[in-house]
Amino acid sequence: MNNLKFIVKLLLQSLRLSFKIITIILMFIPKILKKFSHIIHKRLRFSISFKMTAVYTLIFSSTLLFLSVGLIIGFKFFLLNEARGELSKYSVLAVNYVKANNDIQDINGYIFSNVKNVTLSIFNEKEGLLYTTQKDKKDLIFQKDDQPFAVINSLNQQLVFNTTKLNHNNQIIFLQFSKNLNKENDYWGAFALIIFIINIFSLIVTLSIGSKASKKMLMPIKNMTKTTKAISINALEMRLDVSNSHDELKQLAETFNDMLDRIQNSYEIQNQFVSDASHELRTPIAVIKGYANMLSRWGKDDKSVLDESINAIKGESENMQQLVEKLLFLARSDNNSQKIHKEEFYINELIDEIIKETKLIDSFHVITTNINEKSTIYADKKLIKQSLRIFIDNSIKYTQVGGSIKINSYLKKKNLIIDIIDTGMGIPKEDLPYIFNRFYRCDKSRAKESGGTGLGLSIAKWIIGMHNGSIVVVSRPELGTTISVGIPIKNTINYKKQK
Repeated sequence: MNNLKFIVKLLLQSLRLSFKIITIILMFIPKILKKFSHIIHKRLRFSISFKMTAVYTLIFSSTLLFLSVGLIIGFKFFLLNEARGELSKYSVLAVNYVKANNDIQDINGYIFSNVKNVTLSIFNEKEGLLYTTQKDKKDLIFQKDDQPFAVINSLNQQLVFNTTKLNHNNQIIFLQFSKNLNKENDYWGAFALIIFIINIFSLIVTLSIGSKASKKMLMPIKNMTKTTKAISINALEMRLDVSNSHDELKQLAETFNDMLDRIQNSYEIQNQFVSDASHELRTPIAVIKGYANMLSRWGKDDKSVLDESINAIKGESENMQQLVEKLLFLARSDNNSQKIHKEEFYINELIDEIIKETKLIDSFHVITTNINEKSTIYADKKLIKQSLRIFIDNSIKYTQVGGSIKINSYLKKKNLIIDIIDTGMGIPKEDLPYIFNRFYRCDKSRAKESGGTGLGLSIAKWIIGMHNGSIVVVSRPELGTTISVGIPIKNTINYKKQK
């Protein structure tokens, strides 16, 4: 009894263990299947050339298969119709002979003297078989005239029949012609075999030529891949060769080359930007370091040297602060993170405010306005003011003492026009296309004296551009410069409608 309980307990434990093992296996099966499918998918990752060849071969083979089946079936019907036509001809000859000679016994000699594979059988309704040219009468089949061209399979042979009903000596008789289709079936089998061989040969040729043709067509892609792998930061000048392509791949390569041109241009601009920024920061840092060293050595005991050093360090620090702020502004604008807060305000009031502030700051130039029309605009007031301050500051820097600067504001068609006109030194013609480039200076020595960084006009251009505006610069050396800023006022109209 104890042994029985032990065995039952052991069986239950075995069942529990088996159940746990099966549960664990079932838990891992999906992961195993997923990994297995990933391996299969990775192994079966065919090339584009293989896919193109496979697809076009499949299309060609399917088309060829349908054509071949059509030809084979058509040839089968052709042979069958030829056999039926032959039997029909013999039937007409036999009927004409019986009617002309009133004799059915000599039909065989009249018709079948040189005919093979055709059997003639004569039946009547009472006596049955009267005459036949078939040797084995046991295999004889009587086919009535309800199916004059029936095809019957009998004893591994195929027969086609033509039965004609005839009145002879007041007696209904049937002239039955039958033909063995073994010869036609041999022709049909040979034709089908030839078609099959041609199909196989065509598929082999298609696969061979198609594979080479697809590889040749996709060779530019291989060259593109090879070239792109060789492109790096140190080899941005490399471009894809498009001289041998005259299709969509040429367009793709040209698009890729254009993208590389833009990347290289952006990279060069970035390098130039970093280089210029480093150069701009290096000078004030060197000045500050020099004065700090002088103070550290002996200048702190000399009040005049101490004051000079403090003023110099303070001035250079302010220049650095302005430069860093401008760099941060441009960085935010490049990253589209510079925020714009548009509002409706009177532009004439802003112009008056700028003129008043400029007169307080600068007493060496004549700041005036000839026209300042009252009008409203929907824009970022602080940024518009900043851009106008940049243009006016440049006019002040490059206009001799006693010169005049005019700021006019008026409406022209659907645009607000703001003109800043000075009588300064002007801008050389060759420098005009580059004045809005970062760190660009027409007169570097003069800019150094005035503390310019070459970033102001870039910032002003970005601000006006974000308001869908335009900037036109007309300048003549020694005569002065006119900067015309145009800002569409349709934004103001849309704003009013929304309110």
